[in-house]
Amino acid sequence: MRTHLRQLWQAGLCSVAMAAVPCSATEMVYVPINPSFGGNPNNAAGLLATAQAQNGFKAPVLSPVEQFNKNLQQAILARLQGQILTSMFGGSTTVQPGTFETSGFKVTVTDLGNGTLLVSTYDKNSGGTAQFTVDTSQ
Repeated sequence: MRTHLRQLWQAGLCSVAMAAVPCSATEMVYVPINPSFGGNPNNAAGLLATAQAQNGFKAPVLSPVEQFNKNLQQAILARLQGQILTSMFGGSTTVQPGTFETSGFKVTVTDLGNGTLLVSTYDKNSGGTAQFTVDTSQ
C-alpha cells in the first residue's frame, strides 16, 4: 500500500513540475536543400558529388575498331533509310502504301483513309516493332 501511495505522490509531483515549465512552439518552415528547388546555390557541388558517388552506371568503353564499326553501321543505316524513303516517295512528294524489306527490317505503309498512313517497322532480328501515323491531308 505504501508503494502505491509513493507512486501516486511521484506522479502528482511530476505533473506539477511539468506544469511549471514554460513551453513554447514555433511554426514549422520548410527550407529546401537542392538549389533546383530554391535551396542555397552553395549546396550544388556537394549534392552533385554525392549523386555521382552513388551512380553505378559506367559508360561502355569502345575500342577504336568498335567505334569505327558503330559509325559505319550508322552510316549504312542512314543510307538505307534514304533508299527506303526514295522508294516510298518515288518521284512524288507523297508516301506510297506498300511493304519495303531489307535483310533486318520490314517497313509496311498502310493507307488508313482520310489521308492518314500507318507506318509499321518490324525488326526481323529482335522481333521488335514500332508504329507511327502520318497525316498527308495537309
